[in-house]
Amino acid sequence: MEKYLQLIQDWFRKLTDAQKRRLALICTAVFALFLTLSVLISLAGRDRGLPEEPERIFIISPIPAGELFIPDEPDFIPGVILGRERRESWTEEDAAEFWQDPLRSGEEPWRERIETVIKGFLESVP
Repeated sequence: MEKYLQLIQDWFRKLTDAQKRRLALICTAVFALFLTLSVLISLAGRDRGLPEEPERIFIISPIPAGELFIPDEPDFIPGVILGRERRESWTEEDAAEFWQDPLRSGEEPWRERIETVIKGFLESVP
Protein backbone atom coordinates (compact mmCIF):
# COMPACT_ATOMS: atom_id res chain seq x y z
CA MET A 1 0.00 0.00 0.00
CA GLU A 2 2.81 2.38 0.89
CA LYS A 3 4.45 1.57 -2.43
CA TYR A 4 1.39 2.77 -4.38
CA LEU A 5 1.03 5.83 -2.18
CA GLN A 6 4.67 6.72 -2.80
CA LEU A 7 4.18 6.32 -6.57
CA ILE A 8 1.19 8.68 -6.50
CA GLN A 9 3.11 11.25 -4.44
CA ASP A 10 6.07 11.14 -6.86
CA TRP A 11 3.72 11.49 -9.86
CA PHE A 12 1.96 14.48 -8.24
CA ARG A 13 5.28 16.21 -7.41
CA LYS A 14 6.34 15.99 -11.07
CA LEU A 15 3.24 17.89 -12.26
CA THR A 16 3.59 21.56 -13.10
CA ASP A 17 1.33 24.19 -11.52
CA ALA A 18 -0.80 24.38 -14.66
CA GLN A 19 -1.26 20.60 -14.67
CA LYS A 20 -2.19 20.61 -10.95
CA ARG A 21 -4.86 23.30 -11.60
CA ARG A 22 -6.20 21.31 -14.55
CA LEU A 23 -6.34 18.15 -12.39
CA ALA A 24 -8.20 20.00 -9.61
CA LEU A 25 -10.67 21.39 -12.17
CA ILE A 26 -11.31 17.92 -13.64
CA CYS A 27 -11.83 16.40 -10.16
CA THR A 28 -14.26 19.20 -9.24
CA ALA A 29 -16.20 18.71 -12.49
CA VAL A 30 -16.46 14.94 -11.94
CA PHE A 31 -17.65 15.46 -8.37
CA ALA A 32 -20.25 18.01 -9.51
CA LEU A 33 -21.42 15.59 -12.22
CA PHE A 34 -21.90 12.75 -9.70
CA LEU A 35 -23.69 15.08 -7.29
CA THR A 36 -26.04 16.32 -10.02
CA LEU A 37 -26.78 12.77 -11.20
CA SER A 38 -27.58 11.60 -7.66
CA VAL A 39 -29.98 14.53 -7.12
CA LEU A 40 -31.71 13.89 -10.46
CA ILE A 41 -32.08 10.17 -9.73
CA SER A 42 -33.55 10.85 -6.30
CA LEU A 43 -36.02 13.38 -7.74
CA ALA A 44 -37.02 10.98 -10.52
CA GLY A 45 -37.73 8.31 -7.91
CA ARG A 46 -40.26 10.59 -6.19
CA ASP A 47 -42.33 11.16 -9.31
CA ARG A 48 -43.30 7.51 -9.63
CA GLY A 49 -46.28 8.03 -7.34
CA LEU A 50 -47.31 6.57 -4.05
CA PRO A 51 -46.71 2.90 -3.47
CA GLU A 52 -49.70 0.64 -3.11
CA GLU A 53 -51.10 0.30 0.38
CA PRO A 54 -49.76 -2.89 1.94
CA GLU A 55 -52.17 -5.56 3.01
CA ARG A 56 -53.24 -5.11 6.62
CA ILE A 57 -52.42 -7.90 8.98
CA PHE A 58 -54.38 -8.37 12.20
CA ILE A 59 -52.59 -10.06 15.06
CA ILE A 60 -54.51 -11.60 17.92
CA SER A 61 -52.57 -11.28 21.15
CA PRO A 62 -52.35 -14.37 23.35
CA ILE A 63 -52.22 -12.07 26.41
CA PRO A 64 -55.55 -10.61 27.59
CA ALA A 65 -55.82 -6.80 27.49
CA GLY A 66 -56.45 -6.66 31.24
CA GLU A 67 -52.95 -8.00 31.89
CA LEU A 68 -51.27 -5.61 29.43
CA PHE A 69 -52.67 -2.32 30.69
CA ILE A 70 -52.65 -0.76 34.15
CA PRO A 71 -56.21 -0.62 35.51
CA ASP A 72 -57.87 2.73 36.18
CA GLU A 73 -57.40 4.26 39.63
CA PRO A 74 -60.23 3.81 42.11
CA ASP A 75 -62.84 6.54 42.38
CA PHE A 76 -62.37 7.27 46.08
CA ILE A 77 -59.15 9.26 45.52
CA PRO A 78 -59.97 12.98 45.80
CA GLY A 79 -59.54 15.09 42.71
CA VAL A 80 -56.97 17.82 42.28
CA ILE A 81 -58.07 21.35 43.08
CA LEU A 82 -56.56 23.49 40.33
CA GLY A 83 -57.23 26.75 42.11
CA ARG A 84 -59.18 28.45 44.83
CA GLU A 85 -60.82 31.77 45.29
CA ARG A 86 -58.39 34.36 46.59
CA ARG A 87 -59.31 35.94 49.91
CA GLU A 88 -58.45 39.44 50.97
CA SER A 89 -58.30 38.52 54.65
CA TRP A 90 -58.34 35.37 56.71
CA THR A 91 -59.99 34.80 60.05
CA GLU A 92 -58.61 32.44 62.65
CA GLU A 93 -61.38 29.98 61.85
CA ASP A 94 -60.44 30.02 58.13
CA ALA A 95 -56.76 29.45 58.88
CA ALA A 96 -57.41 26.80 61.55
CA GLU A 97 -58.02 24.25 58.80
CA PHE A 98 -54.51 24.77 57.39
CA TRP A 99 -52.48 25.80 60.44
CA GLN A 100 -51.52 23.85 63.51
CA ASP A 101 -49.32 25.63 66.04
CA PRO A 102 -46.59 23.22 67.11
CA LEU A 103 -45.81 25.32 70.18
CA ARG A 104 -49.26 24.88 71.76
CA SER A 105 -48.49 21.31 72.73
CA GLY A 106 -45.87 22.29 75.32
CA GLU A 107 -42.95 22.85 72.97
CA GLU A 108 -41.65 25.99 74.70
CA PRO A 109 -37.94 25.14 74.14
CA TRP A 110 -38.60 25.28 70.40
CA ARG A 111 -40.10 28.75 70.70
CA GLU A 112 -37.02 30.04 72.56
CA ARG A 113 -34.67 28.46 70.04
CA ILE A 114 -36.58 29.91 67.08
CA GLU A 115 -36.71 33.37 68.65
CA THR A 116 -32.95 33.24 69.31
CA VAL A 117 -32.21 32.40 65.67
CA ILE A 118 -34.54 35.14 64.39
CA LYS A 119 -33.09 37.72 66.80
CA GLY A 120 -29.53 36.81 65.71
CA PHE A 121 -30.52 37.07 62.03
CA LEU A 122 -32.19 40.46 62.44
CA GLU A 123 -29.26 41.85 64.41
CA SER A 124 -26.80 40.79 61.73
CA VAL A 125 -28.68 42.67 58.99
CA PRO A 126 -27.17 46.13 58.44
